[in-house]
Amino acid sequence: MKVYESAVTGGGAAGLFAGCFLKRFGADAVILEKNPECGRKLLVTGHGRCNITNLKEPAELKCGYHEASNFVYPALKSFPPSECVRFFEEELGLRLKKEENDRMFPVTDKALDVRDSMVRYIGNDNIITGFDCVSVQKNNGVFELTSKAGEKVLARHIILACGGMSYPHTGSDGSGFKLARMLGHTIVQPKAALAVVNTAPDFCSPLAGVTVNNVVLTLFDGGIKAGESSGSLLFTHKGISGPAVMELSREIPVKPYDTYILADLAADLTDKRLVSMIDDRPKALLSTVLSEVIPQSLARALTDDPSVKCSQVTASERKKVLKRIKEFRFDIKEAPDVNSSYCTRGGVPLKELDRKTCASKITEGLYVIGENVDVDGISGGYNLAFAAASAHLAVKSIVG
Repeated sequence: MKVYESAVTGGGAAGLFAGCFLKRFGADAVILEKNPECGRKLLVTGHGRCNITNLKEPAELKCGYHEASNFVYPALKSFPPSECVRFFEEELGLRLKKEENDRMFPVTDKALDVRDSMVRYIGNDNIITGFDCVSVQKNNGVFELTSKAGEKVLARHIILACGGMSYPHTGSDGSGFKLARMLGHTIVQPKAALAVVNTAPDFCSPLAGVTVNNVVLTLFDGGIKAGESSGSLLFTHKGISGPAVMELSREIPVKPYDTYILADLAADLTDKRLVSMIDDRPKALLSTVLSEVIPQSLARALTDDPSVKCSQVTASERKKVLKRIKEFRFDIKEAPDVNSSYCTRGGVPLKELDRKTCASKITEGLYVIGENVDVDGISGGYNLAFAAASAHLAVKSIVG
C-alpha cells in the first residue's frame, strides 16, 4: 500500500493552503476531504466574497489574535499577507483588491474563484473527496488514517486541518479535535468567536437592521470586567451583532451567570454637550436632537416620551436619558452558538505546539494548523491569514 510523505486531513481553507504549498515544493502529498468538494466553508466567508487576508504588516497584524499574538507571529513573518497576495496573483492567477481596513478580496468578489484557483493549482489527482476520517494511529513511524467507510491512507506526516466547529454543515464539525485527542493532545473547550449575541429581544427586535457607530462595549461577568471592544453595533431580531459585538463574543462564558454588556452608544456624547444641544433647539423633539449622535429610531426607543420637546426636558430627565445612552445594559442569558459563529475559539492548546513550525510537541510527524489550533482572530481577514501562514510554516518544516 502506498505511503504518502504527507497527508492533509481537511480540504477547507487551511488544508487547501497546505495543499498548495506542498504542490509548490513538489512534495508527495494528498488532501483528504470528507465532503464531495473542498472549501465549502470558504465559499461562505466574507458573505460569499472571501476576505482572503489583511495587508497589514505582521508586527501590527499579530495584535488581532488576542492572547495568541506571540504564537502566531513566526507564522505571519514566514508567510506575510504581502506574500499571500503575490501567491494568489502570480502563481494562482487570481487578482486581488484592497478595501477598507486593508482587507483583501478577489476582484471578482467571488469566494468560488478563490476556492477553484487553489483546487486547480493542487490538482484533482492530489485530492481524495468523500474521505471522512474517523480514526488515526501511528505505527513504526507511519500514520494510518481510516475513513468512516473503512478506506485507509498511510502517510509519514499529517497536517491536521479539519477546522473548528463553526458552520458544521460545511464539514467544520469538530472532528479534527477528536483526531487530535487520538494522537495524545488535549483540547481547550471550543466556544463561539465572532458571533451574534442574543439578548433583550423585546427591545432589539423593533430596531433590527439599525446600526450604531462609535460604540464602546464592556462585558461584565459576575460583577467583574471580562472584556471591552469598540466600533459599530447592529441590532438584530434577537439581540446585537456588528464588529464590536462579535469581537467581544469570544469572552462570553459557556454558562453565563450575571453576565451583561454595558454599552456606551454614543462615545463622544457628554452631559455638557447634551445640555448645549438641548438649549440650541428648544422647539425640537428631544429624540430629533439625539439623532445627531445616534439613529433616530434608537433615540425614540431610549426616551420615555418620544413626543417631548427639548424645552420640556428637566435636568433629571436629561440625566436619565444620558445614562441610558451611555450605560445601556444588555443582559446575556445564553452563550453565543458556536455552530453559527464565524470562527471557533479553542482547540489544540498553544503550549502543545511549536510556534516556529506548528509541529506537535507530543506526536512526532503531526502538524496542527488553522482553526484546529486555539487561535482566533478579529474580523477582517485575520483568520484566513493565519490559515495560510500556519499552513506555510508546517509545510516548510516538513519539506525542509
